[in-house]
Amino acid sequence: MREVQRLSQDQLAQRLGISRASMVNIEAGRQRAPLHLLWQIAEVLHSKLIDMIPTPEDVAVRPNQGLLDREVIDQIEGVADGDPATIKFLTGFITKTVRADHTSSETEGKPHGKAKSRRKS
Repeated sequence: MREVQRLSQDQLAQRLGISRASMVNIEAGRQRAPLHLLWQIAEVLHSKLIDMIPTPEDVAVRPNQGLLDREVIDQIEGVADGDPATIKFLTGFITKTVRADHTSSETEGKPHGKAKSRRKS
């Protein structure tokens, strides 16, 4: 909603009387906004609060989840107890781990050549 109205995080934060860092963290799901602040955000953005709240399905869909099967995703959601920030954190952590394991298994057994120097003469 903020982006549609071409407001920066800083501009919205100023209108709400909060720090830009808080606005960044609220949008990223790292900080929970109190209900009164959510109402203020909706008011400033001339929208309904209900339109700004993601559905559980919206929260559960993460980029790169294709690396994780449904069983793992269900376990993450169960452990996170529905908390979007925890779901995001765990999904990201496990995805990075899966990628790292996949990358290391691809390079196993390949000879390592001499590293080229990146220094310019």
